[in-house]
Amino acid sequence: MAKRFYTVLILPDATSPARKLHITRSVITAASSILAIAVLAFAFFLYQYVSLNVRMLELRQLRQEAGDRNILAAKVSQLEGELLRLRDLDRKLRVVAGLDKGEEQQPDMAMGGAETQSRSALLDALKQQTGRLVDWVTRDLETLGQEITSRERSFRELKTLLEEKRSLLASTPTVWPVKGLVTAGYGYRNSPFTGQREMHEGLDVAAPHGTPILATADGVVSFSGPLSAFGNVVFINHGHGFTTFYAHNSSNRVQEGQVVKRGEVIAYVGASGRTTGPHVHYEVQVNGVTVNPMKYIIDQSGIRFANEGEPGGQS
Repeated sequence: MAKRFYTVLILPDATSPARKLHITRSVITAASSILAIAVLAFAFFLYQYVSLNVRMLELRQLRQEAGDRNILAAKVSQLEGELLRLRDLDRKLRVVAGLDKGEEQQPDMAMGGAETQSRSALLDALKQQTGRLVDWVTRDLETLGQEITSRERSFRELKTLLEEKRSLLASTPTVWPVKGLVTAGYGYRNSPFTGQREMHEGLDVAAPHGTPILATADGVVSFSGPLSAFGNVVFINHGHGFTTFYAHNSSNRVQEGQVVKRGEVIAYVGASGRTTGPHVHYEVQVNGVTVNPMKYIIDQSGIRFANEGEPGGQS
């Protein structure tokens, strides 16, 4: 049986004779197969090339994300360390300020922050790139946020309390108005003028004429001037219920409404008014009631007492 074939006429130009090319069906089939295989191979290699580039891009992204996750883990760990130190400082300050007892804890205010187990799970999730990563990070950051809020609230409370205590301390008359010889203490005594027993509502401290008299606490001068038998006097309102009174001054250095600080010179020792010699009569009042000034004076060195017995006591 004759082979079937296809004839292809080739005309080089208009004047040249035609050339005949006989191609069998098997040749055409083989050529078609080779072409199809070539197209498929090209498509396969093109797919592999694109896929390889996509995977390389994903790999670079994963490496970058891994670096970012390590940085995030380090930052979270650093924040937790700082909050632990703040929590310990907060506890110590609250004990010192008297807000908490040393052996007691307040879970609502001091139990924030991630626990060790939670931190370990977070770091494991970061390393293994598990699907729980976002949950762990979100949960840990929320806990850290609650801890920060708790610390801010506690420090505000501490700040308010310490400011109040500092203001109270500044208003408390803790020093001597002048150092010298205490000739009369607080309490009942025999009057040097009438000889009768009477209440002496302050301290009499004898010192040389012109010795500076100091404000015993911060405050505002409420009166400065002469006052009957007390001679030249100074009243100071210290706030928190404290007022102090300085009498028999030779002269006053402050005026009404003037703000003074503890240790500031407000007057000078004299013998104005009814007195037997130069000294300062010093009184302390708490909420309008006179009290023994010795109750608040801290440093009692450099002071001598004319009478034996309890310092500043009954004479």
